[in-house]
Amino acid sequence: MQNFTRTLTVLLVLLFSATLAMAQTTYPTIGIIGSATAKGWDASTAMTAGTGANNHQWTITLPLTVGEVKFRANDNWDVNWGAATFPSGVGVANGPNIPVATAGNYSVTFNDITGAYTFTRNTTASTTASRPTLSLALAPNPARETVRVAYELTSASSATLTVLNMLGQPVQQLSAVRQGAGQQEQLVSLRNLAAGLYLVQVQAGNQLQTARLLVD
Repeated sequence: MQNFTRTLTVLLVLLFSATLAMAQTTYPTIGIIGSATAKGWDASTAMTAGTGANNHQWTITLPLTVGEVKFRANDNWDVNWGAATFPSGVGVANGPNIPVATAGNYSVTFNDITGAYTFTRNTTASTTASRPTLSLALAPNPARETVRVAYELTSASSATLTVLNMLGQPVQQLSAVRQGAGQQEQLVSLRNLAAGLYLVQVQAGNQLQTARLLVD
């Protein structure tokens, strides 16, 4: 009985040590990834680590559309966190995708030890200051076969136009086009889209704007 107790104690100590070591792992990078981000599920958007004792606390401010996201380490899926709650919660290893319910510009925090995260939607004033808008306009809207997407660039840039469903998943994307400053427009075919509500998103450099489109 004493041998069993001693063995059990040793195993518990080893388990606690391993858990503590895992909890204190320092990751070179932590990023946010998902259909709600500009990069989609293809690549992570890097977050910024805190300094000193806060080096496990990560932050980022970025625009998000309606969709899903997760946090992951080192730009791969070996270590990732998710949960089913928004705008705050506790991510668990290999957890579910985090649902982003409302599009907007968000300040995001994540702790890689506790898994705690928050999404704070910024006000219109702070959003405008950090990311200039494109004055996006759709015509006609509702539309059936084609829609004309008009916007204004504050500087020359490559503009990428994406149509997303209401889950934030891309359903159509036009190739990036290099355009000069000023009024610009692109014509988008809707013939392959079912009737319903969509999001049209234009990104050019640090400018991003999203508008709703009804396809009838």
